[in-house]
Amino acid sequence: MPLNVALEGKSYPPVRFVVEAEHVRRFAAAIGEDADGVPPTFVTAPEIRAGLAQVVADPELGLDFTRVVHGGQEYEWRRPVRVGETLEVRSTIEDIRSKGGHGFLTLRTEMRDAAGALVVLARSTLIERGGG
Repeated sequence: MPLNVALEGKSYPPVRFVVEAEHVRRFAAAIGEDADGVPPTFVTAPEIRAGLAQVVADPELGLDFTRVVHGGQEYEWRRPVRVGETLEVRSTIEDIRSKGGHGFLTLRTEMRDAAGALVVLARSTLIERGGG
């Protein structure tokens, strides 16, 4: 079953994500980072919680996650993420299209600070392999 293109533009409920020092420390250790501060790729954690988890669980979308590969990732930082802050993370289906029998879904995720200022904008493209 193809992806439900009618859901293009759908926003999922925001998720609050606390940037905890221990979580950052474990993440940094896992990727071999020993610098102070929050590694830039740490923002993948709130992106998965707010975006990917909700997309995969959305029965209206028709996504078969067993057929999904990660097709692309982009980040735009407005400022570094800080330990101790709480981010409000909201994901929106930015684009759904089909090409060569495969489904492509682009998810836009905004991470905002307590004042509502954009900290990070992420875009992730998922490819649902066709056939089979």
